[in-house]
Amino acid sequence: MSFALRIPVRASRTVPSFARSVSLNRPSPPPLPLKDQREFEELLRKAQTPLASSEPDLSVAAHPDARPPVTPEFDGDVNPNTGEKGGPKREPVKRWAADPGGDWSFKGRVSDF
Repeated sequence: MSFALRIPVRASRTVPSFARSVSLNRPSPPPLPLKDQREFEELLRKAQTPLASSEPDLSVAAHPDARPPVTPEFDGDVNPNTGEKGGPKREPVKRWAADPGGDWSFKGRVSDF
């Protein structure tokens, strides 16, 4: 007695019937002449990479309401006060000198412990 594996014909289809009805011929704009297409692609490339130029324009790079960057307290890789290598260029948590009892600040943001 031999057993044969029977696979229904409908189950062996790999492409669903709805996928065959989708048309790939869609409307599109007419192609540009070769010279105009190259110019368009060059302008598009320049517009997508505005900060890749050699001269950074800081008015474009930062929002007008953005805080100014924090200036480092020392130059080089080693902190002269602590001897730490590769650490932060400013003390990340600094106590307010006028208020010995209280708040800690980082980049102008204050938290109370």
